Parts: sequence; C-alpha cells; structure tokens
Amino acid sequence: MDSSVVLKIFLVVAVLAIVLLLWLANYRQSTPLAQSDLTARGYGIRRYWFWCTLIVAFAVYAITIPAFPYRKAQASVNARHYSVIAQQYGFTLPAVVPLDTPVVFDVTAKDVNHGFGIYDPGGRVITQVQAMPLYVNHLAVTFTVPGRYRVRCLEFCGIAHAAMQGSFDVK
Repeated sequence: MDSSVVLKIFLVVAVLAIVLLLWLANYRQSTPLAQSDLTARGYGIRRYWFWCTLIVAFAVYAITIPAFPYRKAQASVNARHYSVIAQQYGFTLPAVVPLDTPVVFDVTAKDVNHGFGIYDPGGRVITQVQAMPLYVNHLAVTFTVPGRYRVRCLEFCGIAHAAMQGSFDVK
C-alpha cells in the first residue's frame, strides 16, 4: 500500500478521534446523576465489557488453537532423533539433517536457559523451543527446502548471547 494512502487514512482516523474526544470532554447532562446511580451504571458497564472480552478471547483461542505452531515430538514413529546441547555460547548440532524426513531435535542445555531457534536459508524463523538445564524438549520438524539452516539463541543467556549461533545443512 502506498505510504500517502496510509497517511490519509491515519489523518482521517486521527481527526475523527479528536472530534470524538472533544465532544466527550464538552458533553454535559442537564441534571447531575446521584453517585449511587453512577456507581450502579459503572459496574454494569464493567460487567458487560468483562463478559464481552471473555467471550471474544475464548472465541479467538478456539479459532486459533488448531494453528498452534508446535507439533508433538511423537508426530512420526519413524522420526530420526538428533541430540542438541546448548551452552554458553554455542550449540552442539548435527552437521547434516535429511530432507523430507521427519526429525526430532532433543534439545537441552548444560548451563543456563537458552533459546533454540531454527532459521531457514532465507533468514526466516521456522520453529523454536527452549533449551533448559536438566530437561529435554523435543522439537519435531520436517525440512522441505534444502540448504544451510542457522540456529540462534533466542533468550538472553549472557554477555556473548548475540554471537551464539550455529548451523547445519539439510540435504
């Protein structure tokens, strides 16, 4: 979309918002209401918005849960398992991962919490999981595009966190 169109839409919405706020600031009722009436009306509005928000949140949850990005590690009984160990400031990774084959990364950490984010050859994150000491997370992935995939830490783990990365090839 052209930036001038976005600017025009923004200006129209901003002017309408300012007009509405000015009208609300200058709105006066002919006779003031008693405090008890205001309190009852306020609680009624609060109850209405609570239930509306709860219903909308539940509907959004119900609609989006099928698109939840994490697949179970048991997605395929034929999946190959690869051990991944994160430690300050690097990863122990397999050198090559097979193409079009279900794999499961068994991710853990030696020292502190780390993030294990896999980026495709185009630089887009495709999946991620936490790497935690004394716990193994199982991340199921099937790579459909060959190339070099980068792994980056997605959780601040110390002073050299920004340099913590690794890579593997998908063939």
